[in-house]
Amino acid sequence: MTSLWLLPVVTLIVASSTGGVLAAALAAVNPSYCLLTLTVSACMVFIGLGLAFMILTMYLLRLILHGIPPSAGVLSVFIPLGPMGQGGFSILLLGQGFRTVLPLAYGNSPILRLANVGEIVDVIALCAALVLWSLATMWLVYALLAVSEVLRETRLPFKQAFWGLIFPNVSPSHVPL
Repeated sequence: MTSLWLLPVVTLIVASSTGGVLAAALAAVNPSYCLLTLTVSACMVFIGLGLAFMILTMYLLRLILHGIPPSAGVLSVFIPLGPMGQGGFSILLLGQGFRTVLPLAYGNSPILRLANVGEIVDVIALCAALVLWSLATMWLVYALLAVSEVLRETRLPFKQAFWGLIFPNVSPSHVPL
C-alpha cells in the first residue's frame, strides 16, 4: 500500500476545481447552468475527498505499522498534499460560486431562496477549506520529517520517484515508482 493509490481519486478533485472555475464564467451567461455545474462539481469533490480520506487512513496505518518507505520511495509521502490542497482550493472556489448564484430567484425551494444562503455556503466552504489546508500542512510536516530521517541514514538517488514531488505541486500526472 503506497500513496500512489491516491492518483485515480484525485482526478475527481481536480475536475471539481475546474468546474468551480467554469462556473464563474457561466454565472453571467446562464445562472441555471452555473448552479448545475457547481452542484456536480460539489458532488465530485465530496466523493473524491471521501475516497481520499479512506485511502489516507489505510496509508497512515501502513506508515505506522511498517515505517516510512526506504530510499527514494520516501518521496511518495508528499503525494497526500495533492488531494488535501487541491480539495481545499476546489471547495473554496465552489463556495464563491454558490455565493454568486444563490439565492435563487426562481423555484419553490425554501432553503435556496433565503436571502443569505449564498454567504452561509461560502463561509462553510471557507471553514472546510481551512480544515483541508491544515491537514495538508500536517502531511507536509510529516513528509519533511520522513525525508530528513532518510537523509540522515543515506543519500537519495535521483530516480523516477522524484516525479512524486511534482504531483502535489503542479499536476496530477505521475510516473509510477
